[in-house]
Amino acid sequence: MTSIGTCALVAPGEGTAIELGLGRPTIKVGPPVCTQIGIVESELPPGGGFRIPHWHDDLYEVFYVLEGEIEYLLDGQWCPAPAGTTVFIPAGIVHAFRNATEHPARHLVIGPPCALGLIAELGEQPRDRWAEVHERHRSHFAAGEPGERHAGSGAGAPSGHTGQLAPSGHTG
Repeated sequence: MTSIGTCALVAPGEGTAIELGLGRPTIKVGPPVCTQIGIVESELPPGGGFRIPHWHDDLYEVFYVLEGEIEYLLDGQWCPAPAGTTVFIPAGIVHAFRNATEHPARHLVIGPPCALGLIAELGEQPRDRWAEVHERHRSHFAAGEPGERHAGSGAGAPSGHTGQLAPSGHTG
C-alpha cells in the first residue's frame, strides 16, 4: 500500500491476505487506514466460498463479482451472479455464497470495518469455533441446509427483506 497524504493506493496483490481454506479474502481497505468502510477482494477457487447460511444483526454487505460466476443464497435459493453483478444484503438477511463452477471467481465485499474483524478472526480460528466467532460479531449461523427457505423460519432466524441481486446494466 502506498500512502499519498491521507489517501492510500493499494496495488494488485497487496493487502492483508487471510487464509480460510474456502477461498482467499484480502483486506484492501479498512482500519487503520479507514474507519468508515471496509473492502475485501476475495478469490474463490472452484468449490470455494462461504456456504454456511448466516446473517448479521446490523451489518449490511455489498458484493460485486469481478470475475467468473458466484452463486449467492438469497431468500432460500441459490442465484447465479456473473461478472459485473452487484448483490446487496441488508442486515438480518440469511445469505451465503459459493463458486459452483469449475473456474476460479473473484468478488469484492464492501461493508463496515467491523466486517473485517469478523473475517480476520475467522482466519485465526479452527472451523469448529466459527459459530462462536460469528456470535461475538453479532452474526449468526442459520438452521437448516443451504437451499432451504430460511428467511422467517427456524428459531431466531430473521425475517423481513430479501437480498437483492442486480445484474450489470440493471438500473432500478
